Amino acid sequence: MSLRRRASALLGAVALSLGLVAALAPPGANAQPKAKPVTNAALINYLHANGYLPLHGLATLQRAKAYAAAHAGQFAPASAPAQAGAAPTIGASWQGINDPTVSPPDTNGAIGPNSYVEIINLQIAIYTRSGGLTSAGTLGLLTGHSQFNLSDPMVLWDPDTQRFFYNVWDVAQSTMAWGFSKDSNPTTIPASFCNYTASFGYNPSTDIPDYPKLGQTKGFLLIGVNHYPSFSSMHADRSDVLWISKPQGQSPVTTCPAASTFTTGKFINLKNSDGSQAFTPVPAIQTDPSATGFVTTMSDIECPDICGTGTKITVHAVRGNPHNPAVPQLLTTGHSITVPGFTSPPNAPQNGTTNVLDTLDGRLTHAVSGIDPSHSNKLAIWVAHTVAGGAGSQINWYEINPFPVATPTLFQSGIVSDPSLYVFNAGISNDRMVVASGTGSHGDAMVLGFSTSSSSTFPAAQMVSKIGTGAQSAFVLVDQSATFDNDFTCTTATGNGCRWGDYGGATPDPAAPAGAHGEAWCTNEHVVTIGKSNGTWNWEAKP
Repeated sequence: MSLRRRASALLGAVALSLGLVAALAPPGANAQPKAKPVTNAALINYLHANGYLPLHGLATLQRAKAYAAAHAGQFAPASAPAQAGAAPTIGASWQGINDPTVSPPDTNGAIGPNSYVEIINLQIAIYTRSGGLTSAGTLGLLTGHSQFNLSDPMVLWDPDTQRFFYNVWDVAQSTMAWGFSKDSNPTTIPASFCNYTASFGYNPSTDIPDYPKLGQTKGFLLIGVNHYPSFSSMHADRSDVLWISKPQGQSPVTTCPAASTFTTGKFINLKNSDGSQAFTPVPAIQTDPSATGFVTTMSDIECPDICGTGTKITVHAVRGNPHNPAVPQLLTTGHSITVPGFTSPPNAPQNGTTNVLDTLDGRLTHAVSGIDPSHSNKLAIWVAHTVAGGAGSQINWYEINPFPVATPTLFQSGIVSDPSLYVFNAGISNDRMVVASGTGSHGDAMVLGFSTSSSSTFPAAQMVSKIGTGAQSAFVLVDQSATFDNDFTCTTATGNGCRWGDYGGATPDPAAPAGAHGEAWCTNEHVVTIGKSNGTWNWEAKP
């Protein structure tokens, strides 16, 4: 029972029969919007139709989206923020893979020295660095799991071992299907990969590890999840970080190691520094290999019934255990940074239709770490999320200094917004280049890819960049969809809009051409004209 796979006609009919649409308050109204009662069956339907679990139940998220929509634009600036930074340029750029039976695609990918690997619901593809297709296949073919059960895929390039790693959630079994490429240049699926399954002790009847996000350290893969005690639960009860020991060394693998070679485990119930629940753990994708890695979480900002403003981004350190290197250590309490307040965003309108696009609920979506020369060669974590602001939704990003681990701070932060466009679905990366020897260069610039939409424009993939402490650039249009999204999720009447996202991808290039700066490669969503369904777009970006 995948949270992504759907029989659209049947599912839409079920959703309509349940009547799960929140009553919207008119703009400026003080009364809180109301939602119809939600049953367990309704929540299960929500999982199938929307692809992620609301942190405090369906009714709460419906009211939050209605509340945000009622107040959309009230804080919009009169004009776009002045942007004087140099604009990023586009290199290779092409339409990626798509699967019309699935929504959203969970757009992400990773660039290696020879190839770009894109992984989405429920497909994987290997491209040359110019965008030529080398190989493609289903996630069922890659993992050996039932295609129907798979969801939330991610892939990363690991400069330490010079290979790609992936993770996919098997929803029916509450397990993770994970694996790695046998060398730095995979060419076939599944033959170029070693593939495994890890359960982490979860029981599929009592443990739902939702929204898994993948990162790594020198020794371990890290997977952050929001945990639910059952499919009938109305809210998450904690957040966990799962870990898997990585294969070591950069030599190509001819025979895949036995599954028993790898150890696994989990850290449960992450907290903010004030003891409050930390939500949506996102491990950083590590550019400079280090035995210490970091996981970012955030305040819970569901509204109502909490109706609060988030003010915390929390950093959790993971490092090798000096007494047992096969097992990592997690600091028991995360250390929080106070940031400008943020709230859940409204859904984004589209030109030519009443269909709106789901902008998620303010959760963190992507993080990358690496050395930043503009801050005395210190390690930095780049992370972003979509919140209320601008025309309705905007992206807040943060460059975090995680050291000392007891008192992390911000190097800098920023906003990506526009007075007439909804801005959402962020993927952020530095431009750090680390080669096989471990030698690194660049890293002082970032690229942030995202989606935009409005009542007068179709969805588009755009980007901004920022070099050092200089000004952020203006928007650069990468791909303009020719029509609006009208896939089967737009008719499920769940009250949460057409499925979009759930996240964008961005990773630094380990083999960028010579120059003053490195490069990042991004993946975001694109509307396929035929069928008006979810597709993807990949591009090379130079800040």
